[in-house]
Amino acid sequence: MDFQLSAEQTALRDRVIAFCSSHCQPEQEARRDRQPGYPFELHEAMAAAGILGHCLPAAHGGGGGGTVELCVINEEVARHSTSASNILFINGICGALIGLAGSEEQKRRYLRGIAEGRLRFAFALTEPGAGSDAAAIQLRAVRDGDGYVLNGTKLYTTGAADADFILTAARTDVEGKASRGTSLLIVARQSSGLTATPLDKIAGNDVASCRVEYRDVRVARDACLGGENQGWSILMLGGGLERLTVAASCIGLGRAIFDEALAYVTAREQFGQPVARFQAIQHQLADMATRIEAMRWLTYAAAWKVAQGLPAVKEVSMAKVFAAEGVNEIATYGMRLLGAKAYLNDTPMPRRLRESLLALYAGGTCEIQRNVIARSLGL
Repeated sequence: MDFQLSAEQTALRDRVIAFCSSHCQPEQEARRDRQPGYPFELHEAMAAAGILGHCLPAAHGGGGGGTVELCVINEEVARHSTSASNILFINGICGALIGLAGSEEQKRRYLRGIAEGRLRFAFALTEPGAGSDAAAIQLRAVRDGDGYVLNGTKLYTTGAADADFILTAARTDVEGKASRGTSLLIVARQSSGLTATPLDKIAGNDVASCRVEYRDVRVARDACLGGENQGWSILMLGGGLERLTVAASCIGLGRAIFDEALAYVTAREQFGQPVARFQAIQHQLADMATRIEAMRWLTYAAAWKVAQGLPAVKEVSMAKVFAAEGVNEIATYGMRLLGAKAYLNDTPMPRRLRESLLALYAGGTCEIQRNVIARSLGL
């Protein structure tokens, strides 16, 4: 069994590292964290470097990369920048779904714009009364002439305030099950009746998560992705990609935390020697390194199975839950290893602790992942 990256994947990783070294320096990330406001320049630079579009179809301006490449990019981006990671996450998922389920006209209209950074997307699924229970969504899209009229509310829609389009999950048939009556609609952010209000988060406010209100918002029939009432199967595909993306991002963030902690305990001296010489400290670092390695192989094994067209629902959920909880454990270790210094905002560690918490929810909560795993075990 060969677990090595190919020459092309290694070159891709090195290209992402070089980009982040220039555009995602610690002082830049600290400024983005302190001063909310969408990082348009970072978004444009990511597009120019080919990072945003690498996993989109080559026929529509992308690089044609698969799920392993998706993980390579997200791991390295998240190691350097949560801002860049958020941009990549929301635009990548929307682009992937359009690439998988869109008509040729929709692909032509949107994918190249995403890859080139000219179009920004957000993905609206969660509602005030429908979080983990996606089947409980209430936002309605009612046929009206040659289009639809949307009414309802979405919550935690990241990027909506600055998006050009919001990919919106809506009920187009409320008589039956959500799996037979859900559609995905591409809604222009500037549509009459649509408002996006940023929510105050503990991290990542430069890419705002929003409450989005739809009040008699009109869209054309050709805004429907994959056909009317066909949205549920598309959401299931998107869920798997979200979970892989989150898992890979956790690896990158975990590595950043480990690197900062290792550098600190190596330089810090107490009782006449570097703190890193104490066995208790070494054991914590060993546990962090072991967790990161396990996170990596669970994630890349799942990505490889998806790339081969093999069943991988269980493996993707395992990777997501293990990585999400792992990066939170690693962040706690990092705070302890830096001691009182970690309680001050002059190091990245407290920001990384805040950033790590999102992984517990993004792409589906850890509890939901355990439900998926249990079903895969026949329980």
